[in-house]
Amino acid sequence: MTAPSGRTILPAPMTKALDDEDSKPIRIGMTVPEGNDAARLAHARLDAFAEALAAAVGFGVTGKVYANYREILDAMHAGAVEIAWLPPVIALRAAARGRTLPIALPVRGGTSFFSSALFTRPGAPFKSPSDLYRCSAAWVDKQSAAGYLVVRASLRAQGVDLERAFAAESFLGSHDAVVQAVLGGVIDVGATFAHLDAAHQRVTRGGWGMQTPQVIAYAGPIPADVVAASIRMPAPQIRAVQRALCGGESAELLRTASMLLGAEGFVAARAEHLDPLNHLLGYLEDVRHDSSIPPPDHPGSAG
Repeated sequence: MTAPSGRTILPAPMTKALDDEDSKPIRIGMTVPEGNDAARLAHARLDAFAEALAAAVGFGVTGKVYANYREILDAMHAGAVEIAWLPPVIALRAAARGRTLPIALPVRGGTSFFSSALFTRPGAPFKSPSDLYRCSAAWVDKQSAAGYLVVRASLRAQGVDLERAFAAESFLGSHDAVVQAVLGGVIDVGATFAHLDAAHQRVTRGGWGMQTPQVIAYAGPIPADVVAASIRMPAPQIRAVQRALCGGESAELLRTASMLLGAEGFVAARAEHLDPLNHLLGYLEDVRHDSSIPPPDHPGSAG
């Protein structure tokens, strides 16, 4: 289902009714930290979402929770999970290895995408990637797509020597902390998320809020998060799930998706949505699959 170029190819549309093999129950996997009230609430919301999806597709759906993304991917590979909610880098790396198939992208605030922005304070001498020399840099954390991984991969793809560019690097734990350190003049440059308009010319929302930084470079756009299917899942079932998520016909499915994922809807995952990140996969640092930080990478998340 994945072409040699890395482009995702969806199965052919369903042309007949589901047979017994294609209507067997499926399982949805997601990471949920154990042992607190938030975890119990997430369990309940996952169960409600699975029930709503089952009603929409006409076959059984149950939710399964895991401690981290490695466990989810192993379960998908073993045939124990058919659908998973994954961060973008993990999802596309799994797809490139022929293990999963991106099928839908959650929509929030009218978009499914963000860019990563490398920025500095206004008037600083860093105006383009070629100006980066022995700078201090602030990142969110090593698992953050917008706040670390994507913009560094983009710089590598452009031939920037990161060891030469950055003399000191700090991980500050949040987008707000990065913005404050950079715009306050404590650190030279930093990375955060930015949502661009359809022409990719104007920032409609960024990690810096109402402040005005000097942007050095953008990378992306990339999906905030991905609903992925196991390649072991029958194609008619994949199509049924994709149709249910992206069709917007079930009010209950939309309501439970909003409660579970913070999503107002879904769009079908297409090659053009995934190409910018696919292009950068070879330049990315390794991503820890034992993380349980939930996607997406946007305000209010750990990404």
